[in-house]
This record gives sequence, structure tokens and C-alpha cells, in this order.
Amino acid sequence: MEATLAALMSGLIETFRDATILQCGFLEKLLDLDMANVAAFSDSMVEFLRPTQENKFVYGLAAGRSALALYSFLQLIQNHFDNVFPFTLEDPLQRHYRKGKNLGIAISGSGETQSVNKYIDDLITRGGEIKLITANENGMAYKMVSEYERGSALVIKARTKYATDKDMRSRLSPMGTEFELEVLAFLNALFVDIQSRLKGVCDSSCPEYQSKIKDFEENARLISQMDELNPGHLDYWFKRLLPRSGRYIIGGVGRSGLVARAFEMRFTHLNKISYWERDFNTPSFQIGDVYIPITGIGNTYEALEGTITALSKGADVMPITANPSSRQVAILEKHGRKKDIAIIPVKPEYAELFSGDTSSTTWLMSDYTKFRYPIFEINASIFTNSVVAVGAEFLGIMEEGMKRMHV
Repeated sequence: MEATLAALMSGLIETFRDATILQCGFLEKLLDLDMANVAAFSDSMVEFLRPTQENKFVYGLAAGRSALALYSFLQLIQNHFDNVFPFTLEDPLQRHYRKGKNLGIAISGSGETQSVNKYIDDLITRGGEIKLITANENGMAYKMVSEYERGSALVIKARTKYATDKDMRSRLSPMGTEFELEVLAFLNALFVDIQSRLKGVCDSSCPEYQSKIKDFEENARLISQMDELNPGHLDYWFKRLLPRSGRYIIGGVGRSGLVARAFEMRFTHLNKISYWERDFNTPSFQIGDVYIPITGIGNTYEALEGTITALSKGADVMPITANPSSRQVAILEKHGRKKDIAIIPVKPEYAELFSGDTSSTTWLMSDYTKFRYPIFEINASIFTNSVVAVGAEFLGIMEEGMKRMHV
């Protein structure tokens, strides 16, 4: 029995590595985009973001994991521009549309999400500017935006959850993770190019964009080496995470919280009972539950509070972080559970940025945290996507079954 489990776990490590390498390839594909199209998209954003005295409003139009990829970009805009205010379809405090300086950014892999297309139609009807990123140039969203005089569309070819081809991606990247990951990396790399153009440096080959994509990809490659860097740890972590009947409660704030929400959604696809920590219907921790806080610095007050509460209730805590010297790690070490921590590697030049034990809250964050590019969040997205591929294989769940669980 033990020999069978050992063989299964060995195969899961290989699945994890293959899934990670596949996703690194998704990032690499972003270097193959037509740089003229990237430059044009960037220029149009510069035109809107160029500093003026008037307030401007950006409406994020997306659903599901596509929305979470877009929200990271909107947060960058909010942090860098004092008079540009982003709003999403999920904001509890809505800013109703007003004629004037408005921009809609729509993300839709299939281009057939009815709710997103409805909001695109609303913006077009009111004469607002609209930008679309999609994987399907035959979709309704692309048709609507490309035919609209104040619309522009960028196509990032990717396999979405609606694809019907049956290849290794159904196993290593189930439920169309490619598009969402590429949008997350693309928009954050594009922001570097936008900043360069705002300073008057306008290069049609988009060198700043290309450099940032390469940086994201180089960081992501390190994830595929996690088992080599710490032999046996991933094997142990998977054994602790997957074969359990308790509930999965996933936590995180800010951009890490966006990764957490996407990860929580995937446990539903794996037919597990899961909750995002900050939902109003999330139950209290119980014995048998596992709390998974995702926090790059590992010192976020909300994650530390959740960890202490979970441990006091007898639940397991399995953090995903990039900081081995954090308060989060210290708490787990004190309870003899250091091996329950997944430390996501980053390049040496970033290691110091993810170190120390200084605590912070969501809104009293450092300028570095506010303005940094999402090295950890992209790596955490890839890591959690690979964990989902491992979970599907371990639990014997095919992509078709996961689609039936998808909302």
C-alpha cells in the first residue's frame, strides 16, 4: 500500500513540474504578440491616463477568473494615478456611469460571456470608450468592440474552458487557466511600457514590456525546481493537502487575495467544499478543515489573525508565501508545523523584498507593496494552477467533470 502511494506521489511531482513548465510557456507566448499591436494598445491607455485636472473613471468589465486578472491591473492604476478611479462589477459601492471621461476595459476569453457583453453594450450605447482583450476573434465581444468607433480589441490566442481539443493541456492546465494567466502577466508588463511612454520614451518594439515578461517567466521557472531545491517537501505538502474530507478555506488580501479567490474557485471544480475567507457565508474553522493563506510577505495582519484563529480551533494551516523569515512562518514553527508551509521561490534580486517580520494591514501598506509588480502573485497563480492539476490527477477528476462543476 505504501509503495503504491509512493509511486502515485512520484507521478504527482512530475505532473506538478510539467504543469509549471507548460504555464511558463504561456508567459513566453506573450513575447510572440505583434509588438505593433501591443504598442498601439499601450498608446491608447497613455492617452487616457495622461495627467489632467479632471477625474477619470475606469470600469472593469469581466467575470470569474478573468475578472481577477483584470483587478490586479486596476489596482496598479489606482495606486499610481491620483485622479483615476477604477470600479468593477463586484464593488459593493458602485460609481454609476456618468458621461465624460470614462473608459471600459473588458476581459473575456471566449467573448461569449453574456453579462460581460451586456455591459459592453451599455458602454457602447452611452458613447464611452471601450477596450477588449479576448482569445476569440470570432466571439460576440470582439465583433461588438471592433465595429465600434471608440472601441479597440487585442487578441491573445489561448485555450479557454470552451475549447474542445483534447491534448495534454486538459490534464496539465484544466479549465482554461492559460488565458487568465496571460492576461495577468500581459497587463502588468504593459503597465511598465505605459509608464515609459508617459515619460516620453516611445519605442515601437516595447522593450520595457518584453523585459518584464522575461522577468516574470524567469521567476516562474524556479517553481518547477521546488522539489529539487527542497527534496520531499512537495510530496509531503500534497499528502497533507489533498486526501482530506474537511473544508478548504482560502485567504488573502490585495492582489494576493485575487489569487486566493481564483484558487478557492478551483477547489469547487475539484468537488471539494471550499470558501474564500472573507465571504459572508464562510463558516468558523473546525477540526479537519485546512486554512490556506496566500501572502507574499507573510506578515499581513489578516492572514496572521486567520492563522492564529484556525490553529486555536484545531484546523490545519498550510500557507503559501515567499518569505521564510515571516511571522507566518514563525507561528507555524512554534506549533511544529514548518513543513506545512509552501515557500514559493523568487529570483535572488527579489529575495530581500520578501523578507523580514514587519506586520502591516490591508490599507496601511508600504509604498513598495503598493507600487511593486506582482512577481509573487504571478508565481502564486502558477503554483496554485499546478496544484489544481495535481489535485485533479490525485482525485481522478477529468476536465469534463470539472466543467460540470463550473458556474
